[in-house]
Amino acid sequence: MRRRLSLIFALAVKDWSLFLADRRAAILGFVVPVVLASAFGLIFARPADKSGAVKLPLMVAVEGDGTFTRAVADEFAAGPRVEAEVVSRAEIEKRLADRRPGVAVVFPADFERLAAWKPGTDADKPKVQVLHNPLCASEAQWAEGLVSEAVMKKLAKDRLGPVVGDSALAMPFEVNTHEQSDHAGFNSYSHSFNGMTLQYLLFWGMESGLLLLRDRQKSVWNRLRAAPVPLWCVLLGKALSTAVIAFCMVLTTFTFGHFVFGVTITGSVLGFLLLAVVASLLSAATGLLVAAIGGTEARARSVCILVILGVSMLGGLWLPSFVLPGWARDLSLSLPTTWAMRGLDGVTWQGRDFFGSLASVSVVAGFTAIFLAVAVAKLVSSEARRRRGLA
Repeated sequence: MRRRLSLIFALAVKDWSLFLADRRAAILGFVVPVVLASAFGLIFARPADKSGAVKLPLMVAVEGDGTFTRAVADEFAAGPRVEAEVVSRAEIEKRLADRRPGVAVVFPADFERLAAWKPGTDADKPKVQVLHNPLCASEAQWAEGLVSEAVMKKLAKDRLGPVVGDSALAMPFEVNTHEQSDHAGFNSYSHSFNGMTLQYLLFWGMESGLLLLRDRQKSVWNRLRAAPVPLWCVLLGKALSTAVIAFCMVLTTFTFGHFVFGVTITGSVLGFLLLAVVASLLSAATGLLVAAIGGTEARARSVCILVILGVSMLGGLWLPSFVLPGWARDLSLSLPTTWAMRGLDGVTWQGRDFFGSLASVSVVAGFTAIFLAVAVAKLVSSEARRRRGLA
């Protein structure tokens, strides 16, 4: 058994030497996940202070010239949660298609009738139009709520203010909004570094599998198989080399994230290391699975890119999973990326302890074992048929 382990390690050392032989490619292998994670973090970063709260950009058009309509429009445009630009109706129609911005509120000419509104009146109601680009449906709902709030505040002030006084119309309660987290280590880059690191590990595993497919088409594979080395040792040596390089990529990426963007491990460090190990092994097992069922290199590459992007999206590696529809969230529970992401989120910013991370570690390790078993069995069977001239 010791001899077999020595063979596996020797084969892994050979692959590490080949990986480091092309220094520029090796450096890019470590730089690319850092760049991806940093780019996503910069795009989705939000200021933590209240003064930097996100505002809704929109356009406002006032078609009437009544004092009530103008007052409502001015108060709405000056609200603390909107970034409004007063334009004409023609300008709105021209700019909505390009999402500059993607939402517009139009106060019609008959909106002035609302100045004479009385409770219980059944007259036709003036219609405020909320126009939006098809890609901005959520922002349109946000605008609808803000318009309703501005109009009702104005009506309450005009109708009830002279009777009860403006002070009586003040909100009888306050809304206290804060992040539900006791962990100072959280920042907006945590999700990006977790997700982009996991995605790149899958791509690295894919490249390893494609390299194995390429080797099988060359004479180097025949020379390797002519040596007194069992095939399963060759495959495990390939998996070991891929996993170790993947683990180094994880450490490099998170070290950069820690020192540059403040990404910290607020939970179990041991849990983080275990998750890094099983994620790296998953990368290696994915590579062998690609080589086992991929067929030709070109066909395997196209299919793998599609699959990796799909499991990355559903697994919450790009955006938090709560933005996905319910059926997609349920489906994602059957993917190893979902559990790996949950585990890394837990130990990096949610403060999860070692035992809290074991569920994610176990699920990812289970997927890894299944992928590895299927890949080795498939490759051994394929090689046996090949030696008999049946493939």
